[in-house]
Amino acid sequence: MVLNLIIESSEFTKIFGLDFFHAEDFIHLVTRFGYNLFWVFIPSYFLYFKKRGDKEYFFTFMIASIVVFQICMLLGTVSLRIGFALGLFAIFGILRYRTNPIPPREMTYLFMVIGMSVKNALANENISMAELIVTDLIIIVVAFSIELYLDNFKLLRKRIVYDRTDLIKPEKYDELLKDLSNRFGINIEKADIGPVDLIRDKVELIIYFQKVEGIRFFDS
Repeated sequence: MVLNLIIESSEFTKIFGLDFFHAEDFIHLVTRFGYNLFWVFIPSYFLYFKKRGDKEYFFTFMIASIVVFQICMLLGTVSLRIGFALGLFAIFGILRYRTNPIPPREMTYLFMVIGMSVKNALANENISMAELIVTDLIIIVVAFSIELYLDNFKLLRKRIVYDRTDLIKPEKYDELLKDLSNRFGINIEKADIGPVDLIRDKVELIIYFQKVEGIRFFDS
């Protein structure tokens, strides 16, 4: 009874020019938000955070998806909603932080959660619930399958800055690998040579090594 009175009175109550409460729209928002949060949480936590443990990007994935979903959902009645969503998607798609660019894998996960949020927010009556669930499930299954496939490759790589340019000569390649292995305490199987700074006597290398249990390397 009290709830009905609140709903009826809200039709005549405005705050900042907005109706105070729309019961049907509110329930629609909450249920769809919960649906989207469920699907976004799976790749963000189980596929990424549990495997890589980077809480900074996990935080980014979750908050970015929530904000994008809310914007698309609450502004979903405007006539240019599709163009707006694609524009917002493009902005986040080329996002770079001022200090370091986002690594490709993290960028892909960000692309994934934003795309899922936009899709789940703007899905209308032309799309059935079954289609929405299947498309979200396909994204998760494909991402999981690729992650599982990549885990079979035990050879990891890491970009480093090396301080001995005298060892980047072809005839000293074996000595270079030995020095790198001694410094890192792991077996470096190969190394690719990148830009060389002869003034500072430094060179960028991409080193390749077997996966070591208990040691976690950030992507470069």
